Amino acid sequence: MKKLNDDFGWDDYTEKYYEREMIDILQKRDKHNMIVSGFTVNDGELVFNDNLHGNWKEIYHQVHRLGVKAVFECGCGCAHHLINIKKITPNVIINGCDYAQTQIDLGYKYYELEKYDFAKRLTVKDMTNSVGIADMGKHEFVFTQAVTMHLAYDKAKKFLINMRDLSSKYVFLIENVMAHDYNDLINEVFSEFERVRNSRYVSSGILLKRK
Repeated sequence: MKKLNDDFGWDDYTEKYYEREMIDILQKRDKHNMIVSGFTVNDGELVFNDNLHGNWKEIYHQVHRLGVKAVFECGCGCAHHLINIKKITPNVIINGCDYAQTQIDLGYKYYELEKYDFAKRLTVKDMTNSVGIADMGKHEFVFTQAVTMHLAYDKAKKFLINMRDLSSKYVFLIENVMAHDYNDLINEVFSEFERVRNSRYVSSGILLKRK
């Protein structure tokens, strides 16, 4: 059965859920490092010094392995992925958006987002609405993590359509694949893409490449 409702109310999501999850669960309980402090490259593969969530390592692995020049995160939250990508691949052009400015503001509160030149390019955008997508340019690697799984099916589909339209080459998803029938969503939305299977850290990563 297709999911009919979102898992959260997004207008107050930051204060009710996101900030607490970020600090109390991911950092304090699970002892994850949100920001990369060091890494090496061994035989072309990233080796991380920090305790990063597997999903996060998978994102950074894909960006590094593919050698992309421009990245856009849909649902960037506090922008810690974008900060980490900039640390790992400093020459990449970074852009992103989130539904709420309060999400992005947490990057300034906790992670010194103001130090990064891409911060001024982060925008507030509801990715389930196509208005303005055509004005947001094309980006080589468009990704999202743990976002569409929380949306109703029809809204998730609209979100993915907009990701497709932002991408010049790759779309990358890391989601709970039990939340939707992602095979159906991919077939409905990404007919001009092929699936590339090369995950390293998690099996749930879905990499799509324009044919």
